[in-house]
Amino acid sequence: MKKPVVDLSDCILCGVCVDVSPAIFRMNAAGFIDVIDADGYDPKDVEEAIKNCPSSCILWEETT
Repeated sequence: MKKPVVDLSDCILCGVCVDVSPAIFRMNAAGFIDVIDADGYDPKDVEEAIKNCPSSCILWEETT
């Protein structure tokens, strides 16, 4: 199974991922991007966020 992750060291906190895929990404109380815990992630929504991220900080990570 794959899970989207945000590399916060590269993230510029623009919020594009939240705008494009609000079911997957959110801005937390500290002002950073979180991936919402889910049993599965719609690959199309994640790929749309990856495509639109100006800092290319969203990646797929294999989970076990």
